[in-house]
Amino acid sequence: MTKHTMNHIQRIAFFDPKHISNMIKQSHMVVLFVFLMGSIGVVAQIDTTLDYTTTFHGDRQLFLRDANKLLVSPLTKDSVVKMTAIQYSTLPTPKVVLIEPALIPVAKINVEEKLPYLYRGYVKAGYGTYNTLPLDFYFTDGRSKKGTFGVHYKLLRGDGVNLDDADSIPDRYSDNQLELWGKWLFTKTQLLANASWDRNLTHWYGVDVKNDYEGPNFDSLTFKQVMNTYKGGVSFLSYQRDTGDYNYRGDIQFRRSNDFINNKEINLDVLLHCRRLVDSTLFAVDFGVNYNQFNFQGPRLDGTNINLDDDFAYSASDRKYEDRNTDNAIIKLIPTAATTWRDLRAKVGLGIFIEGRSSQPGHFYPMAEASYNILDGIIVPYAGIRGSTEPTTYYSLYQQNPFVQSFPRLKNKNNRIDAYGGVGGAISRTVSYNVGVNYQEFSNFAYFINDTLSFSNAGFYSWGNMFTVLYDDLTAFNFHGELAVYAGEKWKANVRADYFSYNAGNQAHPWNQPNLKVLANGQYSLKNKFIVNLDVFYIGDRWARSLAPIHGIEPVDGNTYDHILKGFADVNLKVEYRYNKRLGAWVAMNNALAMKYQRYSGFPTQTFVAMMGASYSF
Repeated sequence: MTKHTMNHIQRIAFFDPKHISNMIKQSHMVVLFVFLMGSIGVVAQIDTTLDYTTTFHGDRQLFLRDANKLLVSPLTKDSVVKMTAIQYSTLPTPKVVLIEPALIPVAKINVEEKLPYLYRGYVKAGYGTYNTLPLDFYFTDGRSKKGTFGVHYKLLRGDGVNLDDADSIPDRYSDNQLELWGKWLFTKTQLLANASWDRNLTHWYGVDVKNDYEGPNFDSLTFKQVMNTYKGGVSFLSYQRDTGDYNYRGDIQFRRSNDFINNKEINLDVLLHCRRLVDSTLFAVDFGVNYNQFNFQGPRLDGTNINLDDDFAYSASDRKYEDRNTDNAIIKLIPTAATTWRDLRAKVGLGIFIEGRSSQPGHFYPMAEASYNILDGIIVPYAGIRGSTEPTTYYSLYQQNPFVQSFPRLKNKNNRIDAYGGVGGAISRTVSYNVGVNYQEFSNFAYFINDTLSFSNAGFYSWGNMFTVLYDDLTAFNFHGELAVYAGEKWKANVRADYFSYNAGNQAHPWNQPNLKVLANGQYSLKNKFIVNLDVFYIGDRWARSLAPIHGIEPVDGNTYDHILKGFADVNLKVEYRYNKRLGAWVAMNNALAMKYQRYSGFPTQTFVAMMGASYSF
């Protein structure tokens, strides 16, 4: 059997079982036929000798079967029987449902939240040490689409300071303020009106009784100053919303002030403002006129300040104490243009000021400022420059220093340059900051010094307890930082610090100008029942000049005394308890640290003042 035939048999046996069975049957038949044919041949032979040699001729095909054999060594197989998980089922029991019909409330749709109840007014009153009496009254007519009006009155009076100086000069004070205001709303315009009355009572009590002065007794002199001020004004403005429309505002303010010796001052201030938005640029122009007239009893004030010179420098007629008057006017025109481009904001303009109280009436000031928004307001650098001319009035000097003479010389303050720059922004919704520097140059800056001027024929005497005004240049460099935190109505706080460096021009020092200021205030609300307010401020050292002798200070140039007023800190604390929305009670402590200090030379302030009172809303 050839290899080819063997392979063929294997392929047939492997691939076709039915064909293999037929082939086996045919092989059996062939073998049987051959066997029979051989037997016939043997019988036919005569020779009976057996021959075991047989030769077969033919094409025989052999087929191999697969042998099924048992293994010699038996194998064991582990059978794993999986346990069927047992499941328990329960027949559901129907639940008894009780149907209880309920009324469906009427549906309400609140388009706008309900406004809280608005109390139209309140009154606060109290009492404290030094017979201090605070009073605060406010009333308004409420909400209205057509307009509103209101009235506000404040009073604060006290016995003054316990100086224990054994003199007869009183040191009582009182501040009265009454204000009326109204607002009328129209389609695209608004009309505002206001009127007020202020009455301020002070005494020139800053006399050092250790010094010997020649003159009448204090009992025969009047050291009282009363300043009455009447104000009134009207404002009319528009608020067009369409781009390209003009918006304008007009303000007219009138003031009349008169003091205890019947000095009078009249001031009229008119300001017109117009603006228009073209594309992304806002064009604006301001035009204003300020006129001031001062009528007073005193010496002649033209030329060099007579209060600082010898009596022999002027003739007898110039030294007379009589009725005099002076007037002044300032006209200003300020055109500006402001634009916004992406995160950049810029504004440029020009300030033109014309005054009638100077040998150089015209002043021109560049005006420019720019800021850039970085990281959605987290960092906002800014820089700018500006300038202006401001009127100095008797009333403005009295507001700065209520112990000023009743006939101060008036000069317009020239803010020649005010350059500033810094970085501000909001770190989060509750925290904001600002850090910056200012460089300022002033001419005709008003300094206060203690005066000793007297006019016996007019009954006017000053032993250092009144301040005259001295004008000079001032250059100031200011570095400041401010941080504000606002956590809703629960609590809020603000702190600011200013450092100053001065150059006082012809003066030896910048009189009464502090080198450091720190102001901090905060408010905390405990469940809207207890409201705590805290104010803290610190004023640094200041140089002061006096024409009256000061114990322990050597005179400069024979008749002036320069000395340092020490810095001081003042803390004011107020706690308010709200029984309900209408009724409350409060306790306040001013100068809680009981610091003894002088804001101006010769005038010590009250140490510790405690007050308590109640408030009622209606």
